[in-house]
Amino acid sequence: MLTPRIVKSAFVLSLLLSLGTAQCAADCLGGASNFLRLAGNVETPKTFTPTKLADYRTTTMTVSFYTGSSGLVTKTYVGVPLLDLLNEAVVVTDSTRKNDILRKYLVAQATDCYESVVSMAEVLPNFGGQPVLVAYATVDAAGIETPLDDSEGRFRLIVPGDKAGGRFVSNLMRIIVRSAPGS
Repeated sequence: MLTPRIVKSAFVLSLLLSLGTAQCAADCLGGASNFLRLAGNVETPKTFTPTKLADYRTTTMTVSFYTGSSGLVTKTYVGVPLLDLLNEAVVVTDSTRKNDILRKYLVAQATDCYESVVSMAEVLPNFGGQPVLVAYATVDAAGIETPLDDSEGRFRLIVPGDKAGGRFVSNLMRIIVRSAPGS
């Protein structure tokens, strides 16, 4: 038999859990973000808009990848190399740890709370050298540049070489630089 105290405790716990779920749902509504934040283990956190990104050295990249709903997709994106943004923000490293930069990884977060990880070693030219792109536009067959559509948001992470598009994070709102835990 449940006592009134246990019933009250169960009710409070249930209420707190539902509020946490509601808060999480409120934070994960999806849709396009008006800005992209680069933060975490960097000396100078940065905030970008599509217009601000267009002021950087941009590059055009054609990629092909598989999606679960559309099969093979080939698109040409316009954006800024992620490495340029990271170099400007200056990734913080510990000089007492050998190759500390190799312990760093990037968490790309979307507005719907989707997350994906890219290691720093993948983007560094002396290791993986992948030209990961923060895209803000596409280019069609006629060469006309247009902002990303509603399905991709204002920013999209492009990871060339990936066969599946799982790390092509649409509706990108945040890139957080983190460090693997020490042993």
